[in-house]
Amino acid sequence: MKKISFFATFMCVIFMSYGQVYLAQDFSGGTMPPTDWTIDGLPAQWSINGGNEAGGTAPEAMFTWVNSVSTTRLISPVVDLSGLASVKLAFSHFYDDYTGTGPLLGAAIRYGGGNWVSIWEINPVANVGPEMVIIDLLDFNHSDFQFCFYLDGNMYNIDYWFVDDILLYNPLALDAELKSIKLPTYVELNGSATLTGTVKNIGSTNINSFDVSYTVGGGAPVVYPVTGLNLALGESYNFTHGTPINFNEIGTFEVVVTVENVNGGEDENPANNTLSKFVGVLPYIPSKKVFAEEATGTWCGWCVRGICFMDYMTETYPETWIGVAVHNGDPMVVPAYDDEIGNIIPQFPGYPSGTLDRAGESFWDPEDFEQGYLERMEALSPASIDIANYTWDPVTRVINFNLQSEFIVDIYSELRFGVVITEDSLWGTTAQWNQANYYAGGGNGPMCGFESMPSVIPAAQMHYDHVAREILDTPYGTENSLPNPILAGSTHSYNYTYTIPQEWNYDKITIIGILIDMTTGEILNANNVIDPYLGIDNLNVDANVGIYPNPFNNLTNIVFSTTKPEMVKVDVYNLLGGLVYSEAAKQYQGGENKIQFSGSNLENGVYFIQLTIGERTYIQKVSVIK
Repeated sequence: MKKISFFATFMCVIFMSYGQVYLAQDFSGGTMPPTDWTIDGLPAQWSINGGNEAGGTAPEAMFTWVNSVSTTRLISPVVDLSGLASVKLAFSHFYDDYTGTGPLLGAAIRYGGGNWVSIWEINPVANVGPEMVIIDLLDFNHSDFQFCFYLDGNMYNIDYWFVDDILLYNPLALDAELKSIKLPTYVELNGSATLTGTVKNIGSTNINSFDVSYTVGGGAPVVYPVTGLNLALGESYNFTHGTPINFNEIGTFEVVVTVENVNGGEDENPANNTLSKFVGVLPYIPSKKVFAEEATGTWCGWCVRGICFMDYMTETYPETWIGVAVHNGDPMVVPAYDDEIGNIIPQFPGYPSGTLDRAGESFWDPEDFEQGYLERMEALSPASIDIANYTWDPVTRVINFNLQSEFIVDIYSELRFGVVITEDSLWGTTAQWNQANYYAGGGNGPMCGFESMPSVIPAAQMHYDHVAREILDTPYGTENSLPNPILAGSTHSYNYTYTIPQEWNYDKITIIGILIDMTTGEILNANNVIDPYLGIDNLNVDANVGIYPNPFNNLTNIVFSTTKPEMVKVDVYNLLGGLVYSEAAKQYQGGENKIQFSGSNLENGVYFIQLTIGERTYIQKVSVIK
């Protein structure tokens, strides 16, 4: 459905939310300009951005800098506003400043195709927003009314201007909107979470008070009153509920949050007063790695800073850090990846910059990666991820493997597997492989020795690491690679096959598996280690090895059969390869046998039981859940 509309097609959707709506546009149609809209001046600089930098709902309109002094307008269709008593124009926007001397930003109106008259204008000298702007229109009572958003001046001195959620409307009198809520997606058993959120006044009457209540899994509501406010139309209030939510049972629970008792009475539009979120309560915490994506390029003189700190993080946290350098404008570019990096990194600040786990935060300075990494390591994942059953044919150069995840909680959103392939020690001989270096001479401080190198480092002196070489199947993973919903205790895998190009050095290749939540865009877990355990058939036919129950609480049974008396030994390892249990070898008679293993001394988590029968070894992954 197009989200630009007049009465006939849009009123039935929007009327209850905003009273009378005469035109609405949220750019969800994915085209620029949208249907019936036009652009006057610099049309190539207007595009659709997949983020929500303006503070609305993705996607949104985006104007991108250009080396030009000019004027450009994004112009609405003609709207009939004749006979109306009052009309407001509302929109959300965010201005990303470059130098503090950028162009004028504004909104203007006209009728009959006449001259534009400005109704809102700012001359920003720093970032502005994200914020919502609401304008009371005065000269609007015409059958051929139009409005526009414009930029006027030096377009080089701006990074971006984002605009979204445009409404030409009349508000209801009393209308509180629960704009957003914030809760962790996953918590550990017996953990707690604090509910926060935002309430916006989209009615014409000031809001003085309201109640926020939540229910968990359909239980009794927990009410928190908010008083002492004076929110005018368009203003918001960020609340923190006074009673934390305790999660004492394993499972996935829907938390429903409602705003009610607005100004001590009934809200005229209860349809926008409720939001909900599923929270998964984990019996244990799967091992996790942090996945970092950095925008870089050989042309970027500041990007040696990214080289420095990507190397530092790799050396400092080799077991739990995965870094990917996404190149732009040089011989190492992967177009499909590069084209999306501005959407993957929130409010894309330029080069070098990055994001961790696509968790909603951008890092302008790669030096900040470490603090962000430490915070992301505290985030919980609902599943492991492993690279299993890996094969490589050096003749055909074909690799084949499975991504495999074991889920420990029910999931009711779309998840996807994805694969990134990187290569280390890339180098070339042409000038495009030269690295620009703004730290030359030390004027910008020390930077991993780059201060002692020339301002243009010759290609012969540069070897590039962590370089993204391919992304399968898209930057947002593989569609339908996982079911929806996913049940706790289930294991799912997806097979990938890829031919390594001849010019790549196979010994320098790293395969990275990622698990993506398509609802939030967050990468829930990642792995860059090919798991030798999972490459072994878990149910070994020759010895009929099996373990049940799995997962288990206290006791599990290891069953196997032999054709003759054999010495049998049991060892148990944790995910890091540490030996947590060992039983001396004992002789068992031929035929069917059973060993009862107690995990009473083990913490919740994933382990590998290694069964050695004579000279043969069998390995099974098990989960302990108490």
